[in-house]
Amino acid sequence: NIQERLIQELMSIPNAAWDSIIQSANQNPASLQDADTIKVVGNIMKTNVSACTSIGSYFYPQIGRIYLDMLSMYRATSQMISEAVARDGTIATKMPKVRGLRTIKKEILKLIDTYVQKADDLEVVNTSVVPALLDAVLVDYNRNVPDARDAEVLNVMSTIITKLHGMMEDKVPIIMENVFECTLEMINKDFSEYPEHRVEFFTLLRAINLYCFPALLKLDNRQFKFVIDSCLWASKHDNREVENAGLNMCIELMNNIAETDAQTSSAFFNQFFIPILQDVFFVLTDTDHKAGFKSQSLLLARMFYFVESGKIQGPIYQPDQAQAGTSNKDFLREFVGSLLQNAFPNLQPIQIKTFVDGLFALNHDLQRFKLNLRDFLIQLKEFSGDNAELYAEEREQEQQSAKDAERERALKVGGLLKPADLDQDDEL
Repeated sequence: NIQERLIQELMSIPNAAWDSIIQSANQNPASLQDADTIKVVGNIMKTNVSACTSIGSYFYPQIGRIYLDMLSMYRATSQMISEAVARDGTIATKMPKVRGLRTIKKEILKLIDTYVQKADDLEVVNTSVVPALLDAVLVDYNRNVPDARDAEVLNVMSTIITKLHGMMEDKVPIIMENVFECTLEMINKDFSEYPEHRVEFFTLLRAINLYCFPALLKLDNRQFKFVIDSCLWASKHDNREVENAGLNMCIELMNNIAETDAQTSSAFFNQFFIPILQDVFFVLTDTDHKAGFKSQSLLLARMFYFVESGKIQGPIYQPDQAQAGTSNKDFLREFVGSLLQNAFPNLQPIQIKTFVDGLFALNHDLQRFKLNLRDFLIQLKEFSGDNAELYAEEREQEQQSAKDAERERALKVGGLLKPADLDQDDEL
């Protein structure tokens, strides 16, 4: 049709260059080692990304034309990167030639990511795009040295899972097998190395939890514990994006688990409720994590609601923590009281009792629940300084309300708002 012909004409020059390079590479793979060729391939991929960003799902004929050759190029450039690292060590990843090769890989992943985001026909993505992609990038990511692993691999997996939802359930195990532990090993030694991988790693975990949750339940105990440990570790992170991702995933995971069958739900809460609770109280009472107060309070409110409402049917404690038959409410009240008394001996028992009573009584009303938490934190000597971050959410709401009121006022007077600032609804 006309549209396809116009796209073909638009891409004719980069496609001619691409075909020539692919033909040369098939005859002589060493031709891809040439610095000028590496640069040209990188530019061709960037051109495709720009065109796909504008054209959207209608770019499929062009994607289809170059897709398999593009994945072959991905494998070839990855092989060259691995050889350079084997020959020169990890310093090779900083050399101009290898950086050029990595640009090619990144742009290929970016093109696929862009197309999947824009795609309308999800069945075509699932059958024609995903299998070849997983085959090309997953094992490659797993085998590479950490410095040669591209965070874009994690990003494109998140995009595909977010777009295809349950269609990806059967593919989650192979994704986890190849990216989960090797990425975790890169980022769990400190809070600073590989910042892009950190953010993308937790974005991927959240996407799996939100859109392919049944696949998580099929993980073995060891892998599932790794997922929980990762969330808790993220909640202690000094990167706010990572910290919030970890806390939010905990909330979403608990919500999902609470809706499963009684056996699965009881086993989860028996094993993980108390460790999660301890870690949430740890970050809540750590002044370095004030910025996470909104997510921390939401998670705590949810946990106390599950116990208060009887949503958790099995015990949340181990046999050595309480007598058999002790209710979850009684155990939790006693456990939290002791936890806080040991951590903050300067507090009076009545102060702790009042706070714990509030945790049970107010968990259905988030605003009052947060007020109870703030009142408690401000009593701690560790929080004797500036606590403005504890009120960040309210401050943002006030600013937004003031902005909305100002806009409402401006709408009543013709000409005060620029045409670009008007919504369609405003114009009707």
